[in-house]
Amino acid sequence: MLSNTNSELRVPGELGMQDFYPANFPDDVPTINLEKISLCKLLNGDKAEAERVFNICTTTGFFYLDLLDHATGRQAWSSACSIRQLGEDRLNHTPKEEKLLYKPSGGVSVFDRGYIVRPAAEAGHPDEREFFNIPQSEFFGTKTEGGGLPPWLSQDAASFKKLLKSGNTIACTVMSVLEKELQLPARSLTKLHRLNDDSGDFVRVLRYAGASNDDGDGPVGMPAHKDAQSVAILFTWLGGLQIPDPSAEIHDLNVKSDDWRWVRPEPGYAVVNLGDAMEIFTNQVLKSGIHRVIKAPGQQRPYDRYSVLVATRPENHCLMKALESPLIPVREQRGEIMTSLAWGHSLINGIRKREAEATANCKSVVTNA
Repeated sequence: MLSNTNSELRVPGELGMQDFYPANFPDDVPTINLEKISLCKLLNGDKAEAERVFNICTTTGFFYLDLLDHATGRQAWSSACSIRQLGEDRLNHTPKEEKLLYKPSGGVSVFDRGYIVRPAAEAGHPDEREFFNIPQSEFFGTKTEGGGLPPWLSQDAASFKKLLKSGNTIACTVMSVLEKELQLPARSLTKLHRLNDDSGDFVRVLRYAGASNDDGDGPVGMPAHKDAQSVAILFTWLGGLQIPDPSAEIHDLNVKSDDWRWVRPEPGYAVVNLGDAMEIFTNQVLKSGIHRVIKAPGQQRPYDRYSVLVATRPENHCLMKALESPLIPVREQRGEIMTSLAWGHSLINGIRKREAEATANCKSVVTNA
């Protein structure tokens, strides 16, 4: 359980969240000290806080966002905690056959809808990772693919809708700050991310299976990647997320094992990072953060890890190209300019390929052991 620290005091007691923290995060693993940003200050136009966000987003692209210092953030935090709790219940008590009936979108989807499971490499182990996605189109926009939420999730529709709405508000708050810092015309970014425009936005609930101490790292829950999004807002209560040390040399997503750093979960904070869309819109002035997910560390290791992710993407027909600003360098356009929808498809196809390669490598290790 949480130790008697300032972190414990930030846990809203009425949410019954002590069960979210079954063991303390260890003190003997290499962590990264992400900066803590105040949502209240961003919403109130604090210039110093805006400059901090811009500096972060032009370097690592990751920061903690304090959600308990403003009503908008408290609503998001409360919704995410409720969804984490109901997600654990639905994933554990819904038959797998029924979960599999909630299908992802057809073709090379952008992982915005449906139930997906990734089995463990070794036979007899529980499923390594499973998650379900609730798409923005379920509540906002002009269409819903696939016939709505399945029975095992439909009773929770109001909770998902509420988190999508507050998540969009938070993401657009961050983008509004970045617009000003980049000397872009007002709403250059936010108008591409309106809640009621068709997009690939989603809420995702993930479960990573716990492991015994003698299992090694096991299959990487999510190999090194960047997000096919504009802004990602992650709520997590156990360790598992890692990002590279800022001084690490990285080539094509290849990070040395010694250069990974743990991101410590902080009660009342979301972990916010930019995705590849922001690099495209700014010709890489803003940075999309590389990260991965592995087994939780230390005493947290045996426990299943649940996370809730709110993803914000550009509206489907938006053209993925750089915006014009004195602070955005002009570069020759290479290849076809894709819509946001086509671009998302292409990126997720690449992620799927890397996941398959990582799983194959893990199976090879097990076979040769």
